[in-house]
Amino acid sequence: MDHGQHSPQYAGALKHHAAPLNIIVQLTKPGIIFGNLASLSGGYFLASDASLESPSNLLAVLVGTALVIGCGCVLNNCIDRDIDRRMVRTCHRALAIRAISLKAAVCYAIVLGIAGFALLWTASNLLAFTLALTGLVIYAGLYSGWLKRHSHWGTLVGSLSGAMPPVIGYCAVSGKFDLIAALLVLVFCLWQMPHSHAISVMRRDDFRAAGLPLLTFSAARRQIIVYMLGFVLSATVLGVAADLNVVYFGVVLGLGGYWCALAFRIPSTADRRQWARSIFTFSIILILALNLAMSLGSVLVRPLAGPGH
Repeated sequence: MDHGQHSPQYAGALKHHAAPLNIIVQLTKPGIIFGNLASLSGGYFLASDASLESPSNLLAVLVGTALVIGCGCVLNNCIDRDIDRRMVRTCHRALAIRAISLKAAVCYAIVLGIAGFALLWTASNLLAFTLALTGLVIYAGLYSGWLKRHSHWGTLVGSLSGAMPPVIGYCAVSGKFDLIAALLVLVFCLWQMPHSHAISVMRRDDFRAAGLPLLTFSAARRQIIVYMLGFVLSATVLGVAADLNVVYFGVVLGLGGYWCALAFRIPSTADRRQWARSIFTFSIILILALNLAMSLGSVLVRPLAGPGH
């Protein structure tokens, strides 16, 4: 398939085979939800130092945040339906092929949002609720609605929404926005930038076909390296400030260092997409490992309670 808008016949064939349940699920971008919930769990257990006093509270925060993220993803699909039709990677999406009406998709997003915010309001605290609302406004409003189409700096603004889940998890336990919460925002923003720039290098033809702002390869590579180094430094500071365990520092310095090494390699013109793919793939491994390490808290093995305790 070329990068032009797909034919009506192709769209009709996809629409015919699009199952309603599959449409409902795919509109929420479940992969994005899963990744963000892993980060939320990392922040939650970081605040509780690897203990779980209220499983029901964690479940409510997870479900509530998942619903809010799903709301944002559906709204993003609504806003991006025109550019999705021009990109090979996204031309099969439900709104791009008109398998669901815009009105129905917006109503679906509203229902998800109301349910998610209601759950966060009743089961968590005002701070976690506000952070979720901030993330949604940035992602579905400022980023998707304007900056994504007009400036490559939109990625930096959009990264703020991607940094909200771990902070929501942290603040759902701590009830305050402190130094650790601020460092979580910084760490996850800095991680997201190389991750996103790698996608733009991998999907350069798609981005160009959709008319989205693009950096030159050399500029993208420079930014990737700078943000990676900032990520390793800020993540190290987070570990010190939160008094995290040795596994955490092993992940940051070991896996983070390897991530940087991938970026420092200078690829040939023909190898640029593979270079970007390696950075993108390893970024996922790194952030999952980081969240797991944060979840371990400050100790690896807790002493067993003695008799009479």
